[in-house]
Amino acid sequence: MRRRLASIVVVLSVLLVAGATLAYRAAYGTWWGTPDHISYCGRTCLRGTPGLTRAEIVRFGAALPGDAPYPVVTVATVPPVVGQPLVAALTPQAERQRLGVPCTMAVYLKTSTDTYTAYGLAGGP
Repeated sequence: MRRRLASIVVVLSVLLVAGATLAYRAAYGTWWGTPDHISYCGRTCLRGTPGLTRAEIVRFGAALPGDAPYPVVTVATVPPVVGQPLVAALTPQAERQRLGVPCTMAVYLKTSTDTYTAYGLAGGP
């Protein structure tokens, strides 16, 4: 009985790991590495410049359209729950409607201490 239970646990564990791996591949276009693309705010962002610092991201946020620089905030984790922070300078809803722009033009995935990879909006606003 114990042997059968152990076999079931092993099979279920293998299926769980395989399912998680396939789901990650489907969602991010890669096998456990830095994602090729990230979906956020109903849009797809493609991997761009690696090795950015938080200060550079804040500087990019200050160049966005509108009256004031938008704060860089954590908007998600990639992969969800156990992943690394995904940050963005979000355009406020009123500005988005007035200017006809998406919620953000780029997101940034934290890859190590104060190091981020940029993901730019695919297909334009």
